Amino acid sequence: MSENRMQTVKLSAPLQVGGKDVLVLTVRPCTIGDEEDAMQDAVGMHRGNNPLTAEMTLLARIVRVPYDALRGLSSGDYLKLRAAFNAVNGTDESQENPTPEAAGTPEQA
Repeated sequence: MSENRMQTVKLSAPLQVGGKDVLVLTVRPCTIGDEEDAMQDAVGMHRGNNPLTAEMTLLARIVRVPYDALRGLSSGDYLKLRAAFNAVNGTDESQENPTPEAAGTPEQA
């Protein structure tokens, strides 16, 4: 993992982590192992079918903050965290949904 691919996210309000205020989160690139472990965490919470929980467990892993602490983020800070994740991992949030069109739609006619 290249250190220069990390990004920091400054939060609008601190998170409580281990009794301390955290105002900056460092987002590192994730590995497929991180994704697998995060899904296992979500399944262990009996929320493996909730896409937001799966995403949050992954983000918690890569910023090294407990899942329960991450739940305290504001929506705006969560969006900043998600954007940093996308930038660090080379994903483009604006990509069109890759789900194939159903039979009978103009693309299948």
